[in-house]
Amino acid sequence: MTHDTSAIISNKHNESDKYYIMYAPSTVQLMEKIGADNFTVIDVVEYLTGKKLETCSEENYTEFLTFNNNLLRKGMLEQLAIESYSLYYIANQICRADTNARVIMADDNRRTVGQVISGEGKKPAAVFITAMSSSFQGACAATLILNKVNIPVVFGGIHVSTSPLDIDIYIRRYLAHPELVSQVIGAGDLSTIKEIISDIAQSGLKKEYHGDIPIEDGAWGSPRVSELPKIKPHFINKLPIAGPILSRMIETNVTTPFLGCPYSCSFCSISSFPKEKRKFTSRSPEDFTNELLEKQKDGANFKNRFFFISPDNLLVGGKKLYDILDKIIDSKLAINYAAQISIDVADDEKLLEKLRLSGASHFFLGLESLEVKNLEFVGKSILSKIKKEKTTVEEYYASRIKRIHDCGISVHGAFMFGMPYDYFNSLDDHSGKKIAEFCEKHKIGIQPTCLSNLPGSLDFIEGLKKDELIYGNPGSMDYFCSLSIADITESNRKIPDALFNSPLVAFYTLYDTVISVSSYFNSLKYGLYMVRNAWKSPKSKGVHSIKERAMDALAGVGFQLGASTYFELYNDIAHSTKLVQGAFERLYKREKNPRVKEIFRKYIEDFV
Repeated sequence: MTHDTSAIISNKHNESDKYYIMYAPSTVQLMEKIGADNFTVIDVVEYLTGKKLETCSEENYTEFLTFNNNLLRKGMLEQLAIESYSLYYIANQICRADTNARVIMADDNRRTVGQVISGEGKKPAAVFITAMSSSFQGACAATLILNKVNIPVVFGGIHVSTSPLDIDIYIRRYLAHPELVSQVIGAGDLSTIKEIISDIAQSGLKKEYHGDIPIEDGAWGSPRVSELPKIKPHFINKLPIAGPILSRMIETNVTTPFLGCPYSCSFCSISSFPKEKRKFTSRSPEDFTNELLEKQKDGANFKNRFFFISPDNLLVGGKKLYDILDKIIDSKLAINYAAQISIDVADDEKLLEKLRLSGASHFFLGLESLEVKNLEFVGKSILSKIKKEKTTVEEYYASRIKRIHDCGISVHGAFMFGMPYDYFNSLDDHSGKKIAEFCEKHKIGIQPTCLSNLPGSLDFIEGLKKDELIYGNPGSMDYFCSLSIADITESNRKIPDALFNSPLVAFYTLYDTVISVSSYFNSLKYGLYMVRNAWKSPKSKGVHSIKERAMDALAGVGFQLGASTYFELYNDIAHSTKLVQGAFERLYKREKNPRVKEIFRKYIEDFV
């Protein structure tokens, strides 16, 4: 565990000693607690700290606010060395709202809430917490501790917005001072943050606040935000010889030009949001490029040229995207970036060229499945084009991936497992094998996920009517504990008959696939394949610069190696430790089907 308190101490003599904490909790490994008798949210505090909440006091509370890291797990962003942009965005919004205060970033690894408070020697004015569903349990535990010593807490994030009643069910009922806990439903826009800051100062927090504007200009660059030490991209170590050196030099930055989504994909958490809460909103091209230019004011280097641009789909930007790309191309910026985008981008030659010229080096594509019936099941919009071309899913995907590769942009695809038309005949014959063969043939990485009913999604709402959740419904502790897998590493919904209704089978097909696709050998092979493509099709700054072409080639390898980190993520989840059962051991113990138990008996014995 590494911690950096120097940034905190150096600020102690600033013009103002008032400060807030912006906290991103980790996922707690609570799946083993499903079915446990008399296990409550209060017990999560003891589980994470080894101390009973009733013993928490003004004298020792900071000790409670550093959790046992052996009971936490890294998320996908940490594996990919990507920061949460919303965390920094809200921190900057707070500084805009309270111009005399500082904001100190905290998580459960690099700098904990307890270490921040100890380093400052005084309580923060408030702690702001952003919670995904998978990190909601850790957020709850921290809130119980902070409330014991009268520190205000303001909740935000996807889980709070999609499942607002969970704050009452799992937090407020346990609080001595419920008036000190508030939640923001929707966006953290400036007017909302200003209102919250004013109410904190007057000791009059409202129970709820509602924000409407997803993204605004000017919410970046405040010198009063104490950032976390950067996550090192250890996946670069896989690059022979130079890898260990480069991984100490390279940093991955994150930003977004626009937010909001016009679509209502049933499996997405925000699908149940009212349209006005998820409306598309863009920053101005000037504001976006100025943020990047500020990072490169002293020139481009390994610490400021590699970016992850974070909208769920860049294509929703429409004309705004064209304007932003033109601004980047015409500027002095020398960046290489990865982004999520629809495979439709391959059908727009002009846009694809602009993306590459601006520095696009890697695309994350939501492919979901190679089985057309599965795509129909999730309502994949690309189906109409596949049917119009009278081709197979594999042929359609392959032709578009080739166009993207030819432009010098590497790819990894997201595939869902546990789908209704997946199959499992044996450990060596299942639907994941077809996906693995496709990825290896076309030299793409993979992000494997399990089809899950994410809290707040339309699938989740419909699933409750059909009693689909396999670990418990909202309001129960089993539901609370199962939020650990809301990062879609496992499924929380009934598994299809073709997979023996078995979570173990579904997880195995996923694991077996990612271990094959993302092996060390394959990762290097895909990356080195992209060196040639990236060199042949440079970004605009690389047309007349050998150095920039070399950076394009390095990015072609680096982002592809980044995609390979799902190997490490799932390997850690699958294996048991002294304190936590791995997914295979836990799922095998819960398995009820004797045939499945027999199929996996030897495999699990050897694995464990």
